[in-house]
Amino acid sequence: MKIEKLPYFIDLYETRSYTKTARNNYISQTSVTQFINSLEEELQVKLFDRTTLPIQPTAAGTRFYQDAKALLRQYQRIKEGLAVLDRNAALPVRLCYTSKIDLQILLPFVTGFKTRHPDVAVDVEQATFKEASKALWVRRCDAVIGIDFEPEYTGQLESLTMYQGGYQALVPEGHPLFGRDAIRTDELYHYPLVMLSPHVIGRSYEGMLEHARQDGYYPNIQRTANDMDGELFLILTEGLIGFVPDNYFPQEYAGRMRRIPIEGSHHRFQLEMKYRSGENPSLDLFVEELAAYLKSE
Repeated sequence: MKIEKLPYFIDLYETRSYTKTARNNYISQTSVTQFINSLEEELQVKLFDRTTLPIQPTAAGTRFYQDAKALLRQYQRIKEGLAVLDRNAALPVRLCYTSKIDLQILLPFVTGFKTRHPDVAVDVEQATFKEASKALWVRRCDAVIGIDFEPEYTGQLESLTMYQGGYQALVPEGHPLFGRDAIRTDELYHYPLVMLSPHVIGRSYEGMLEHARQDGYYPNIQRTANDMDGELFLILTEGLIGFVPDNYFPQEYAGRMRRIPIEGSHHRFQLEMKYRSGENPSLDLFVEELAAYLKSE
């Protein structure tokens, strides 16, 4: 049994889906099937009842699920503890981020951090809002930066608030609201909107709908996009209004669109870093200095 593949079994147990398990772990469905088959053969028990849809765990599967999660946690602690013993090489800090805005906030700090600690590598990897929570849970990264994390994966983790602000309207040239200094909520919801798709931003999509309901309206979301560049394209080509954080503006489109405040809106957000303390000394140092940096800004 390869311990590092246990997340495949854990995912299958929790999702009851070979397709979702393969997608969550960036492998083929065939690889998931082969691992589960080999695991059952090695343990000499059936872990899943495949005669029902969706598949259901057997009693042995439920027991193994509980033990597998504990085993995986212990395995990760052993690996990280042994790495700390190598005093010639500090553990890297592996960060998952969800948008370029995260990196804009981090860049000045990381530059100074690297100057002070040149032996600590800081690696970054982009993930969708939905992927970010899972990436930390399976330890693909040491910390994730984003908003509206999936609570089943991050509820027990440490949290550092990096920024709090509001969403503003991104309005294209030629739109009736383009010249406004501020937009009322009744004006905003009168026009069709574009948002990032639920598949990309996960719980944030429902959060945006809830904020609109708190404003007293149900938004007319005419189109969704799979990334920020796609959303900007739809704003410009179809004359739609989009949402953007108040600390970000796509400068390459200056003059062709404007970021305009929304008066009296509930569209707020909190950018956070989720992480586990006490497992990676480099990360603990990184978080400590980042917290001090954010307080000084």
